[in-house]
Amino acid sequence: MHSVLEIIAEDPASAGPDLISLDDLKLALGIEGTAEDVQLQAMITFQSRIIAEYCDRRFGLAEALETFTFDRGEIMPNRQALVLSLYPVAEVIEISTGAEYDFDPATGRLWHATGYWTGPVSVNYSGGYDLPEAAPARLQKALIESIHEGRTVGSRDPSIREVQHGDTRISYFTSSTSSASPGFLSAPVIDLIRPYRRLHVA
Repeated sequence: MHSVLEIIAEDPASAGPDLISLDDLKLALGIEGTAEDVQLQAMITFQSRIIAEYCDRRFGLAEALETFTFDRGEIMPNRQALVLSLYPVAEVIEISTGAEYDFDPATGRLWHATGYWTGPVSVNYSGGYDLPEAAPARLQKALIESIHEGRTVGSRDPSIREVQHGDTRISYFTSSTSSASPGFLSAPVIDLIRPYRRLHVA
């Protein structure tokens, strides 16, 4: 089984991808003035997209049509759920089969109320977070940490461990828990966002 997600409608004010506002980021980092606003806003958008890609999901609020197609001969067991891509689910508007259903808004799981799903099944629904204000605190904290790490490291060559000039020596220390991953996310940031990775329910 696989699904195709089509975004039908979205409000740019709540669709994201930014997980935090510029004002809230500056407050968290203790930044005053507007000299860095353009750079900081670009960092917010970039890191928000990196986090969304790592979590394999879209966080912003939108109305969507998601169509689930089954492989030939595939039959879902009773009470196995379809998993909607945009969650938390705000509202299930319509299901193409007209079947009765139960659903869990927090996880986006949708169960057939009396039997099992047979495809194709199209679900019209709205889901996601009203960004940036309603973004979960862990995601906002992860974004703050990610941007703070980027500003701290700056343009320093990570292969340089020590710099000496005359009698002055500066050593750089990077712990294994804070080293960046290939996906530009450090281990502490990944720990924060791990609960928000897309669910795959068998």
